[in-house]
Formats: sequence, C-alpha cells, structure tokens
Amino acid sequence: MVAISEAMTTALQAYRLGNLVQAEWLCCQVLDQRPHYVPALHLLGAIALQTGRLQSAIAHYQTVITLDPTHAEAHGNLAVALQDCGNWDEAAQHFQRSLALKPNHAPTHFNAGNLALRQKCYEQAISHYQQAIALNPNYPRAYNNLGNALREQRKLEEAIVQYRQAIALAPSDPQAHNNLGNALQAQGQFEAAIAYYQNALALQPSNADVQFNIGNAFRLTEQFEAAIDHYQQALRLQPNWAAAHNNLALCLQEDKQFEAAIAHYQQAIELEPENAEAHNSLGVALYEWNDLQGAIAQCQRAIALKPQFAEAHLNLSLALLAAGDFQQGFVEYEWRWDAQDLQRRSLPGSVWDGSALNGRSLLLYTEQGFGDAIQFIRYVARLAERDAEPARSTAQNHIVVECPKELLCLFATIPGIAELIPQGSPLPEFDVHLPLMSLPYVLNESLATIPKQVPYVSVSEACRAHSDASNAITTPLAAPSADRLLKVGIVWASVPLPHLKQRSSYRHRTASLTAFMQGLRSPNVELYSLQVGTHAADIAQFGFQPCLYDLSPQLQDFADTAAAIDQLDLVISVDTAVAHLAGALGKPVWVVLPFAADWRWLLHREDSPWYPTMRLFRQTAPGDWEGVMVKVRQALRERGNEHSS
Repeated sequence: MVAISEAMTTALQAYRLGNLVQAEWLCCQVLDQRPHYVPALHLLGAIALQTGRLQSAIAHYQTVITLDPTHAEAHGNLAVALQDCGNWDEAAQHFQRSLALKPNHAPTHFNAGNLALRQKCYEQAISHYQQAIALNPNYPRAYNNLGNALREQRKLEEAIVQYRQAIALAPSDPQAHNNLGNALQAQGQFEAAIAYYQNALALQPSNADVQFNIGNAFRLTEQFEAAIDHYQQALRLQPNWAAAHNNLALCLQEDKQFEAAIAHYQQAIELEPENAEAHNSLGVALYEWNDLQGAIAQCQRAIALKPQFAEAHLNLSLALLAAGDFQQGFVEYEWRWDAQDLQRRSLPGSVWDGSALNGRSLLLYTEQGFGDAIQFIRYVARLAERDAEPARSTAQNHIVVECPKELLCLFATIPGIAELIPQGSPLPEFDVHLPLMSLPYVLNESLATIPKQVPYVSVSEACRAHSDASNAITTPLAAPSADRLLKVGIVWASVPLPHLKQRSSYRHRTASLTAFMQGLRSPNVELYSLQVGTHAADIAQFGFQPCLYDLSPQLQDFADTAAAIDQLDLVISVDTAVAHLAGALGKPVWVVLPFAADWRWLLHREDSPWYPTMRLFRQTAPGDWEGVMVKVRQALRERGNEHSS
C-alpha cells in the first residue's frame, strides 16, 4: 500500500522536475486507493493539460470541481483547457468563478487576460494583466502580453515600455525581443526592430515567426537580398506558410526574379486558394513578366473573391490598357482613387460625365506626374470644339485647366485652354469638373481614337528668345564644326512619385548614366543633359563634364525644357516626363524602356500610338540596360551617318 501523502509529495516533485510519466503513475497509484482524492485528480489534470490531452484535462478538472466546487485553481485551470479547445464562453465563466474564489491569484488574472486578448476584448485583457503585475511585479510574461494588448490598440509607446520591462526581467525570452521588434517596426523604426529580431534569433534561431518578421523589416527597407534569405529560412521551418511564400515572392519580384516570384505566388495560392491578395500579387508579377492575359485572369479572380478590392481593379486596368483594351481598361482605371495615395478633390458642382458641354465651363485638373499631364492634355483641343452648336460654329466650350506651376508656360501655348490656374490658387467659377486622366474614360476612348496630331504644345517666341537652355545649345560645344554634329538630349533617370503607393517602379525605369554614355558617345554626336533633380549631379560624379553639357541650371520649368528640345535633333530618354514632352512637341524621341514597361507603351511595339515621332527600345531581359543601349547605339550610328551626309 502506498503512503498517500508521501506519494503525492513525490509526484509533485517529479512534476516540477518535468518527470511527468512518474508523476502521473504515482497519481494513479493514489487514486487506486482513494478514487476521489482531489490533489491527485488536480495534478492529473495539470499533467494532461501540459501534454496536450485537453479532453482528459477537462474531465479531471470537472471531477475536482464536482468534488470541491470552491477549488479556485481547478476552475482556473479548467478555463485554460476550455480556452485551448475553443470553448471561450465557458472558459470565461470558470475564470470568473476562480477569481471570485481567489481574487488575488496572479496566474489566473494572467490566463484570463490571455482569453480576453484572443477575444479581442483589449481593455479587459489590459485590466487582467495589470492586476497580475500588481500582485506579482516580477512577472515577465504578464508584461509581455500587456504589451501585446496595448499594441493591438495601436498604443505603441506604451507597449514598448512593457516589452522593455519584460526583457529586463527575462532577457533570454525570444518572444519579448520579437514583440518589441514588432512594435518598433509598426512605428517605422526599422533598424531598431531588426536589432531586436536579431536578438530573438540569437536566442532561438529556429523561430519561424521571427524569421518572417525580420524578413518583413528588411523588405520594407528595400534590403531585398536579406529579406529573401530570412523568408527562405522561415519556409524551411514552416513550408506551408502562405504569407511567407507571398512575401518572398514580393522580394523576388523587386529583385527582377520574376519566374521564381511567380512560383512562390502560386504556392501561396495553392495553400490559400481564396486569398484575394495573393491572386492580385500574382497578377502584378505576371504583368511585369509581360504575361498580360495571365495578369488579367488573376486580377479578375482577386476581384471575384473581393469585389471592392481597389488595388486589384487598378492592376486589372493596367493589364487591360497594356493589352490595348482601352475602353474597359479606363473603366477600371477609375479605381485609382481608392487604390493609390490620391485624394479625390472636393469641388463644387458635378463631375463631368462626358455629356454635351454646350458652352458650359469645364475644369480639368492634373494628377500624378508631369508626364501624365503632358500626355493627356492633348484632349483639350478636342473638348474645346466638342458639341459646338451648328448655328454657332465659332462657339467654343470654356475649358479651365489647373496644373503645377512648372507646366503653366508650356500649357499656355495650347489652343483651346480658356484659363490656366496654378495649383494652390483660387479657382474661378465652373460648371463641371474632371481629373485630366479620366478624360479617356468619359470620352469612351479606344486605341483607334487616340488624338495623334502633334505638335499639340509648342515653344513660344518669347521663351525661345530668352531661354538660357536654348541659347546654350545654339552655342555649340565643339565649334566651328558642331553644326554638322547630331545634337542629342538625354535623360537617364526617372523620378519617384512620392504620393503613390507603388513607388518602386521608378527604379526599374532608371538607368545608370554610365550605361547611357557607353551607348551614346560618338564623334558624330553632341550630347546635352536634360536631366534635372538629384541625378543631374551624376555628370560631375562620374566625370562626364567634358562630353556631356549639363543644361539643368537653365531648366526652371517645362517651357525651358521645350525650348531646349526645340534646338535638338533627337531626344533619348528613359520613361519620364521629358519623353512625353518631346513627343508632344513632335520632335524625334527615342524612349528606352524597362522589361516591364508602363501600360501606355503597350507590348511588343517599337512605335507609340500616342506620339508619331517616338521610337521605343525595350529591354529583352529585366534590368538589362547594357543590352538595350547596344540597340540604341546602332540606331544612333545610322542616324548620325544620315545627319552628317
């Protein structure tokens, strides 16, 4: 016969030392003699709970409570087991009963806080954690979970304080380091977040969550190589993690590894077929891989799963437009206001729907980039004469255009604009209004109906006479024989649009000046830089001053740039506003495009339906500027020979 008190003492010691098999055997020996012995039943419940046998734990705790309804710990532990089984309401009742019996029990407050946190009852969770800490100030897990509840309420500074206290009490707890990293990342303190993630990984390298989180931090700071490495480690630890496949694909896509990115998006979708975000991301990758039909199908699938998914609608529009389906593409393009960091204008009057103006005044306002404004301002001439009454054939509709100050002098040369208003100035009265890039939508434009007549902007005589840039070009670099040289203006770098969510595309549209110069330097060519902004300094940085004249000091607005282009024989540019300007002026312009070109350049074409004098040079592999510049160099050699003959 076993001595019950001695057996229970030994069982408790074995339990505390982690020898659960021995502890369980001893409890069973005790219960053979006293089947209703509460301490043995309670300890069996604890052993079952610790080993994941939840139903067994529940049964033992319920037996204890039947025998002793005032057993506070049994109510609390039963609540934990019920919570882990998903029986949250019943768990909450037993937490309440436990705390009613023993209100100053810190572990029960901690566990009740965990349940409230899972139920998203954050104030209740915070209260329980605070009571647990008040009862036991050296309770690191309570500080950590209090931080989690505060972080869910976006109280990040308060959460950070709690995480730091948890780390001070338990510096070897990887979870506290990870959670502090999450809070710092949510504040945009990425470097500090990465440091704490690295602490967590030093303590627990096999933690897939931390590998994923540090991957996110590296991705958001555009350190894609490091992000790829950590996402891959997360997937080695947890292969069927859809979010990790998706985020790895995002980084591979940024790194121009499109085939690998597509494969990981597809794996994410296999794991979560109803994940609209993954279908949308796959659509973007397929678009950038020039698989437009695949992109369209994936975006449509995303929209079917999530009909108000604005970014999927926008991405669908870009694929449709690139495929030449302008009518449906511009319908979908109206979703840009919800998908990008663009603000709808709150203006008096109604949005113009494309109906007859009949002399009404229409306010058109520019949006997004300078190139977009130059491209779409072509429609003004059509609108000015549109719907004029037969009896008043000379009547024009009153078109008011609001634009950035950099475009004012240029747009002043466009017939049909009655008033030009700089952005930020008071607006005149008008009847209806429309953003400029919605014109193709309301006009039901197709590829065949694009206004193709150029030039539709020009250089005023005053600007031509007084432009420093124009005068610089008419005073050749290599006189007296320079009049026989081919005068070429170049732009090698795009400029990001800070108000758009998708800012990374500018990197793909930016070449190095070195790559440009290797393709363009020739004894028959005189080169002028039309580059403005920070990249204008590349000329001095890379030592190209002797063979590339920097016009940027003379280019104060687009009228100045137009005057300079007017004196050139050819413009060679990446996809930027200068390319649109040269095309709108009707000047010869060659545009060097990335592999994944913007929708407006369509696919597999060397010409542009928007600009008759434009020629397109496309990368044949992502990021291969050297390859495309070989083609430009050959074409320039042929053009130079024609010019000098």
